[in-house]
Amino acid sequence: MHFKELEILSGHLERIKSRSTSLVEKLKETGKRDSKWEQQVLSQSSKQKKLNEQQGSLIEKQTEEISELKSILKQREQVVQQFQSEKTSTQDQINKLQLRIRSLEQQLRSTEVSLTESKTENETVRGKIVELENEIRKFELKEKKRSKKNTANVKILKSKSIANPPVTVERLKIDTSGGKTRVSFYLTNKSKKLEIGRTGMFLSSPKNLNKDIALSLDKSIPYKIRRYRVVRRTFSKVKPDTLLRIMIWNAKNQPIVDEAYPIFK
Repeated sequence: MHFKELEILSGHLERIKSRSTSLVEKLKETGKRDSKWEQQVLSQSSKQKKLNEQQGSLIEKQTEEISELKSILKQREQVVQQFQSEKTSTQDQINKLQLRIRSLEQQLRSTEVSLTESKTENETVRGKIVELENEIRKFELKEKKRSKKNTANVKILKSKSIANPPVTVERLKIDTSGGKTRVSFYLTNKSKKLEIGRTGMFLSSPKNLNKDIALSLDKSIPYKIRRYRVVRRTFSKVKPDTLLRIMIWNAKNQPIVDEAYPIFK
């Protein structure tokens, strides 16, 4: 009885062991399947995550590109607007220049007409000028002859000058035309140094030639010469017998030249 029970118990244990082994094998297979499924799930999750990250990066990149394109588009619009504005301004300038050109062309045509008229007038005026110049030359020639006749060098009538004065009277001319007596002469320096003094022209009668003429600042002019100086004076209402008397004083107010000349020949 005891052996049978042991055999039965042993057989029961074998069955339990077989079942356990079978169950363990099943569990292992199930675990393998579950692990494989988990790996597949994890793999899919990882792939989805990467895909999401790639899509996010792509969306961000596309957003930046869209922003850049919008900025470029805005710049292009501004350039187009500026170009349109400059084009309008340039066209306005062109229109103004065309108007200016037409105005200048009209002025040029008007000027050409005026020049033609002026040329004719200038030729007429030039002819009149030539005629007047000829008349002037004739008149000047007559005056020169008459002046030469009236202003010939005058010979000295009487002199009380010192010997070899450093300053002398030269190229004396007396013109009595026109009712006035015009006198001019060269006050000439004969020395090699600067000469200073005073000179004067006076009217005198023949009987007063021997009288000395005192120096008067009102009736004389100063001189300061190294070579010469032209002295002029005009007298009016000169009597026929009147004489011209020229006086020269040195720096010490001493008379060095006292000469008398006839006015009328």
